[in-house]
Amino acid sequence: PPPDDDAPPPPTPPPEPSGPPPPPSAPVGGGAQPPPPAEECEICSGKLYVSERSGLCLMCRFKNGNPFLPAKDLLAWTMLKTQANNHLTVQLRGVIEFRTGRLPAGHSVEVRVLRVDAPEWRFDQCHSWPAGISLFVEDRRVLLKKPDEDDQTPPGPLDISNCIVRAPGDLAGLPMKVSAAVTAKKSEQWALGLVLIEPMGKMDMVCRHIIKKVQAKQMPEEDRKRLDLERIFAWVTAHRPDRVSKKDTLRNVEPPVMKLTCCTSLMRISLATRGPMCDHLQCFDLESYIHTMRSIPPKHAWCCPICDRPAPLHRLRLDAFAQSVIDATEPNVTEVLVADTGAWEVSAVDEPMDDDSSEDDGPPIPRKPTMVDLQQAALNLGRAFSAPSSRLPAQAPQASPPPRRSRSPKRKDKDKGKREESEVDKKRENWEKLQGIAKPEEPKEETRFGWLPENAHCSKCEKSVVDKGGVYCGRKRPNGEYVGCFEEICWKCMNKANKKEFGSVKTSKTEFSSLGPDAWWMHEKCMSAEDKKEYFGESDEEDGKKKDASDDEGGTFAWL
Repeated sequence: PPPDDDAPPPPTPPPEPSGPPPPPSAPVGGGAQPPPPAEECEICSGKLYVSERSGLCLMCRFKNGNPFLPAKDLLAWTMLKTQANNHLTVQLRGVIEFRTGRLPAGHSVEVRVLRVDAPEWRFDQCHSWPAGISLFVEDRRVLLKKPDEDDQTPPGPLDISNCIVRAPGDLAGLPMKVSAAVTAKKSEQWALGLVLIEPMGKMDMVCRHIIKKVQAKQMPEEDRKRLDLERIFAWVTAHRPDRVSKKDTLRNVEPPVMKLTCCTSLMRISLATRGPMCDHLQCFDLESYIHTMRSIPPKHAWCCPICDRPAPLHRLRLDAFAQSVIDATEPNVTEVLVADTGAWEVSAVDEPMDDDSSEDDGPPIPRKPTMVDLQQAALNLGRAFSAPSSRLPAQAPQASPPPRRSRSPKRKDKDKGKREESEVDKKRENWEKLQGIAKPEEPKEETRFGWLPENAHCSKCEKSVVDKGGVYCGRKRPNGEYVGCFEEICWKCMNKANKKEFGSVKTSKTEFSSLGPDAWWMHEKCMSAEDKKEYFGESDEEDGKKKDASDDEGGTFAWL
């Protein structure tokens, strides 16, 4: 209802401040006052009254210390003086609703305390209580924390929403008085603030809101990628395994790799992120990082999960290089090798596990009852129990148990160590090729002639053969030179081949076996005059050609 005409007019609200509130006056007998401003706040661009490591002014530390409950407004704040009563007056006009005299639905008011001269950067943003504090709202004590309490874990920010209740329709909106007495060292500086919290919705909405704020603060992608390549060059150069002395027992033998899975969620990274001071290759996923920081202890809050360096939200950097690798690879790729030039190559993929279970196996085969089972069944029935040979259905024969394998831990560890060493060696070889420092491989001279070994593949039909299932096209000359095209020909293709393919020189398994351990065969086009003379022999040279292998009825062929 509107006020009566005889009622005094409501007090004029104070003018809105044009900038951040100035620091409180120097306390009498209290701690030293913060030094004059030297830097700008990274959020509001205001002056810093102390050189916070987080780069935020005191007001932004109050409002943005908890990104999951960001403050809509900083109602009031003051520096706390030791060995004295600290009073704070909060104007509630515009904070509570006129009709109900309470806070709007979902809103709350918290009391937050900050260490102004935080000993470590991670305490710049998070709330913390002094050694002892007694807090009053009006004449009601709402918090008492004694310095000698056994519980060393202080509570979080204090919610005093229930204390902010006024009569409905009260235009004056009586101010709320808050007083506090603290116990702390004289060298410590503490500040107390009252913040208005508005509802943020579900956690997924909060994460999306935080991600948008982080993305809005990023530099252009080209600039970020240029800086990432400079960092990669420095990191790879400092961790090259080929430049480490063998005398160093702690030398790094693994090549520089970058995993595409987040170390906090163990899932594939969707938005590659790093801290401002991180110089390593590995990144973490932004959304997983935000979810992890929600419930992590303050000691480890807003630290890089890889190197434990500062990684506050307003300083996070999106890694353009890692993001380009993630976007260009398949979803099952988990690791890539990285060269100092920024070149990369896939080194590991996530192979799906084979499911040995089958739905068509049917019900399990029942176990054949033993004599003990029959006796127990007879006792349960309370009468004589005859052998159920005619009553029981015919049992299927039991499958023989699989052969037992050795479970020796020494053998398993030895095999595992060999596999890991071979994988590391293979990765190192691939990285050296990617880096361009691999030694050029000497061309291997073909030395294949004679019989085809088992599992060799025919060059014509591409089928694998058994042992001695074909021959190579090649020979070793007396001077040690190997000649021929070294094709692999099975006996079946040898029999089917025509003159256009092989010429007039063909052989069979029986004939080839009769030539001894140094037997050889070549295509006619691959032979020189010397090869033909050696192959046919002097007696065959007079005839001009060799007996056709197809006339040998004893020849047999072998293939798979």
